[in-house]
Amino acid sequence: MFVIKTTGEREEFSREKIIKTCLRAGVSKETAEKIAAEAELHAYEGITTQEILQFVLRLLSRKEVAAAARYDLKGSIMRLGPAGFLFEAFVGELLKEYGYKTKTHVFLNGKCVKHEIDVITEKQGETTIIECKYHNAPGIFTGVKDILYTYARFLDVKEGAAIGKSRQVNAVSLFSNTKFSSDAEKYGKCKGIELVGWRYPQDGGLEKLIEEKKLYPITVLRTLSREDLQKFSASKMMLCKDLLRYRPEDLKKLTGVSEGKIKAAAREAELILT
Repeated sequence: MFVIKTTGEREEFSREKIIKTCLRAGVSKETAEKIAAEAELHAYEGITTQEILQFVLRLLSRKEVAAAARYDLKGSIMRLGPAGFLFEAFVGELLKEYGYKTKTHVFLNGKCVKHEIDVITEKQGETTIIECKYHNAPGIFTGVKDILYTYARFLDVKEGAAIGKSRQVNAVSLFSNTKFSSDAEKYGKCKGIELVGWRYPQDGGLEKLIEEKKLYPITVLRTLSREDLQKFSASKMMLCKDLLRYRPEDLKKLTGVSEGKIKAAAREAELILT
């Protein structure tokens, strides 16, 4: 039985993929296998991967709400933009948790022109400039044009630093919430550009960075409406763990979201994080 991916490509239905993702969301192997078996019974020739995702989410929601939220991590990242959150701000917060000093929207002079850098990081004397490429729809690859543009900016800033127009930069990186094209991956390896995207690199993709330190965005919560999320965005509160740092009455003052909703969201966030 073949399924249709968001890119329009066909691939064979895989119970193992569903089991693996359910296990990463935190359910038991027995539950993961039951959900995968039900998904296989529900599936049909030509079903889309999006329909399978929604079916699995419904099953998980009945069994374990927190696991359902974690299972939908990719979707929660794609909801950042519509909720008013900036992907580059999310990347900056993510890297702070890994010991980097970060700044967003920094202007650096190149030899030829001035550049607005999405994120700049410092750690152990090394300065890295980061370009962030965000998509809020599935099935879109970050391609070689994006990495060529990123590398060209890096070279101009390095040349600017060499003549005293800018600060010294040591490395360049491109972060994306989607997968990279094969040409982008090849070019990144060839030029020594760190690429971080969905399931790339295999041992340190965006999802792994989030899951390892439980840095789930607030958009993963199902108890908050888009209007609520926009209020949190305006208050620059982006991570689930932010909800647990304040008292509900203080969060109400900061965001304007009702205390009842904040308490419900905090309970859901605690389940996800534990």
